[in-house]
Amino acid sequence: MTQTHPHQSPHQRRHVVRSVAAATLLACGLASSALAQENPVILQWFETRWSDIERKLPDFYTSGYGATWLPAPSRCGVDPQGNGDSAGYDPWDRFDLGKPTAQTAYGTEAYFKAMVQEFHQANGLVYIDTILNHNGSRNGSQDLQTKGGYPGFWLGPTPSPFRDKLPTDNWGDFHNGISAGYYQSENPNGPRYDRERGDLVSLIDFSHESNNQFIRQPVTAGNPQNIPAGTLYNRPDANNYRFYTDRDAAGFNLVNPGTARNPGTSNFTFYPFNTTNITQNDPVAENGTGYLMRWTQWMLDVHKVDGFRIDAVKHVPSWFWDTYFDSVMYNRRLTPDGRWVTPFSFGESVEGNQFTYDNYIRKSNNKSNLPSRAGDWFGNRDALDIAGSGQLRDLLNANGLGDWNNVLNAHLDVVDDPNNLLQDGSLGIFHTFSHDNGTAGDGGSAPPMPTLRQQGLFTYAYLLMRTGSVKVYHNGRGISRSGGFWPRAGMEIALGWDPSTNASQPTLTKLVQIHNQYGRGDFYQLNFTDSVNSSKADVLVFDRRSNNQANVLVGVNDRWDSGTDSRSVLTAFPAGTRLMELTGNAADPAVDPTNVIPETLVVGGDQRVLITVPRNVSSAGTHSKGYVVYGPALPSGSVTLVGAASALPADSSSVPIYRRRLTALPVVTGNSFTIDLATTPGDPLDINTDDNAMYRIDQGYRDSNGNGQIDYNHQSGAASGYEDFRTLKQPAYNGSTATNGHYQQTIDASQLSEGIHYLSVISFRKRPAGTSPLFREWRSAFYVDRTGPAINFPNPTTLTTPSYLFKVQAADRTAARVHTMLNVNPNTDPRTLVSVFNQATRNDRFDWSRTTTGMQHGFNQISVVTYEESGNSSVNRFTVFVDLCPADFNDDGTIDFFDYLDFVAAFSSGANTADFNGDTVIDFFDYLDFVAEFSSPC
Repeated sequence: MTQTHPHQSPHQRRHVVRSVAAATLLACGLASSALAQENPVILQWFETRWSDIERKLPDFYTSGYGATWLPAPSRCGVDPQGNGDSAGYDPWDRFDLGKPTAQTAYGTEAYFKAMVQEFHQANGLVYIDTILNHNGSRNGSQDLQTKGGYPGFWLGPTPSPFRDKLPTDNWGDFHNGISAGYYQSENPNGPRYDRERGDLVSLIDFSHESNNQFIRQPVTAGNPQNIPAGTLYNRPDANNYRFYTDRDAAGFNLVNPGTARNPGTSNFTFYPFNTTNITQNDPVAENGTGYLMRWTQWMLDVHKVDGFRIDAVKHVPSWFWDTYFDSVMYNRRLTPDGRWVTPFSFGESVEGNQFTYDNYIRKSNNKSNLPSRAGDWFGNRDALDIAGSGQLRDLLNANGLGDWNNVLNAHLDVVDDPNNLLQDGSLGIFHTFSHDNGTAGDGGSAPPMPTLRQQGLFTYAYLLMRTGSVKVYHNGRGISRSGGFWPRAGMEIALGWDPSTNASQPTLTKLVQIHNQYGRGDFYQLNFTDSVNSSKADVLVFDRRSNNQANVLVGVNDRWDSGTDSRSVLTAFPAGTRLMELTGNAADPAVDPTNVIPETLVVGGDQRVLITVPRNVSSAGTHSKGYVVYGPALPSGSVTLVGAASALPADSSSVPIYRRRLTALPVVTGNSFTIDLATTPGDPLDINTDDNAMYRIDQGYRDSNGNGQIDYNHQSGAASGYEDFRTLKQPAYNGSTATNGHYQQTIDASQLSEGIHYLSVISFRKRPAGTSPLFREWRSAFYVDRTGPAINFPNPTTLTTPSYLFKVQAADRTAARVHTMLNVNPNTDPRTLVSVFNQATRNDRFDWSRTTTGMQHGFNQISVVTYEESGNSSVNRFTVFVDLCPADFNDDGTIDFFDYLDFVAAFSSGANTADFNGDTVIDFFDYLDFVAEFSSPC
């Protein structure tokens, strides 16, 4: 692939990316949304190892989340040796995701890949932090130059005479400085400031316009195109084949139409990675931008991430994002229903909203009143709502003296929604906290535990119930650091547990679930409809509505003095509609000790309601729950897995909370089970009970009810990917009374893989045509355990030593413990011999090993006992021949006259096997040596 950027100078136009590789794409067209659900809540899940995240995926799922933002997975630091503990913002070797003997702070490549697969199993999207602006700290020392420099990058010509590099030297793929020092990009008022060429907090800034053509991950020595190798880094390695693409495979051609800010079309050809036979891949020379594009593609195609959070987006020229990044992203993600769409990305830009929109956002808008910007349809790139989040933190910390207007006017979404009464959430990732601006901590040490007040629950009630994509930041506190950057504290209760009290705390997860069940329609502020008090200084009241039919009513309050505040607002609910308070705050004596907040509102004949919103303090004390949410009653009820034999209990309190699974898992051991949903009225005085229900297993889009089709395609809104109940379907709605419903579906368990699966059951409230669906969702996880854990035994069948390090590989997701034993009596069950003394060591997500000693000449049997967490086990026996006796010429494990006869026959025929002494000549000395061995016992 050859590409010239249309805005480069004639000299720069020669600076081309010569190699960019990508998987074959099956469909073209407009870039589609990367969302797996209608509008999933993103959990920014930091400071937790990949293995611990995978273990807690049932908690993520049942809490209601549908996407995650994870820290950068690549090896970081400068010249790191052994295990690392960097948070991820100083990349060293982007293609090194951790090895068993040299892990990143978060684990290994295998654990990362397994975790991503588990997120997908749970219908979750995975966005990772990506740093394409810089590498780790600037280092031009003689030592690092000798070692080879930064992996994949060139430090420029070696100074002569050899010395440390100076700012004015040629730094190759990186920006140099001037005689006064290096440029910096964090302080506009400081010396040598340059937003795009300066080092960000001393991290070496990459020169995207540089054009140094090298094979940057060489596979064979001696190729003149290889990047200059050092004593440790950038050395040829045959394993590097796997990082390249197969240019003999069918390529995918695309035309990037350009943007209004960077006009002009660009043509690219991408190729797939050959993961089956990596030597078929083709290392080719490329510049640094090509290297970054290839890594981006590798993470998408091989590791199947769903998109990226882009660090320091404003420090990279916009033409890089528009021309190169967007091209490698285009139609790169395969959805569960088989469509190719453009993965979602969102940048971090602390510049103003308009500047960010003008330079770093590229996505289609849905505004009929605004013109579409040229080429925006090609991308799916947004940005974090930095200014809005800052105003939310200011509001939280203003002790009730802030103003909601400041928040509403600060959101990035205002750029294309000048009327903030109707912000549609089409721009920005909404949030209150992040690793840089958390609930507690200064970034220089482990953050303290925040209080519930510091976690700002009322700000998340606002964010989760308004329009837009919402991100919740959670610091799992599962990483031990020796220093460097410490991500700040986040929402400690994000997964339904409060580590400060070591108790369940579902306040935030309940809001996430209400978001999923009610959060549809336009965002419409209602304060102005109160003729007595229309102020939005302390209390904000809004609803979500579609076709002028309201779905949910919300009130949030920033005050920290005791009491409540009421507003009379005009809603879009029909007169007489009964609205239930959904968060539980109205029924909580800590929030409403005087019982002045109604648990049910009835919409008046004028479509008004008087909504009473608690402040964050009551006469009972500080509760930090200054919000209420009202909506029409949804079906209540329960979901049961009929046929589940037992359950894996939640982890005990002895397991650290960053790893502790809080969700119990029903265990299915038979060939079938039945999903049973029994519904009851959510409000006995409301006849609009459930009129339908459906279910989804894992990502859905699978015919699991036996009707030969996928019941709901991707255009089915909230029902996309779900299946109808067909075994039994008895909706409660009858048009006159509030009654119970019953639904059942028998599932063929043999069609499900072994291990954890994720079930969603939804039951819809009866609503008029043309309105948004409202439904109750029951999420659960269950464990399929029909067989014992499957393994592979990747070891030689013939050995020449009495001891050997045997490897065992899990063939599915279930293996938790492995034992190996030597020559167990055939009549003995090896499981009766299991002990800590024969337990294998776990080396990686699917790999175990143990050294077996004392093997005798002849055939030896290795028994492998594998357990899964459920207690189920498997026994596998493998035979290896141990050749310790040369006189056993026929390798049957015994020395007898047949060995002598076989040797004589070979010797007489001149067969190569008769060269007993290995001197390449078959002569009488071979015969004498054999006889000597044969005469001596082995």
